[in-house]
Amino acid sequence: MAAKTTDYQPVERNSHSTVRVGDYLYMWGGTQPDPPRVHNNEKKKSMYSVMEVCHLRTGRWEQKPTTGNPPLGVRGYAAATIGREIFYFGGYRDSYHNSLCSFEVDTFNWKELSPTTSHHGPMMKNYCGMIAIKVNGEDYLVVIGGYGSTSNNSPKQPGAQYSDQRCNEIHFYKLSTDWLH
Repeated sequence: MAAKTTDYQPVERNSHSTVRVGDYLYMWGGTQPDPPRVHNNEKKKSMYSVMEVCHLRTGRWEQKPTTGNPPLGVRGYAAATIGREIFYFGGYRDSYHNSLCSFEVDTFNWKELSPTTSHHGPMMKNYCGMIAIKVNGEDYLVVIGGYGSTSNNSPKQPGAQYSDQRCNEIHFYKLSTDWLH
């Protein structure tokens, strides 16, 4: 599948993120017009297997195919970058998620680092924040707050507050290991 470049403009959407890596903006997911209602659908997979890329110097958009498996939470997810890698946490598509995935901008490949599970990690949620930090030379992602269902969810974090499906959890993901609480 070749990249589309001729006067291309991404479709309107909401609940997505756009992040900058170098001279490019990378936009993925979000709620788009007329998505298929069936969860496991080829059209839906195709919609979320592309990355929208804007070259900042020219203002030109391209739609580029990706490899691997994009995250399940396609709207309301959190995104942060470390180097030339974009990290995506949580989100919502038919249900809340707490998976952590990475996207390598040099290869356009997705990789799941931590699957969605109710057994560990942050609450399955969307609309949380995520930042990248470095502590003693180690890279961490910090997931903060969010909105999700507290029933059938991961164990509550000690000291966190949960109210009306909102939380103020703070979770650290050390890239060299896994979730820390």
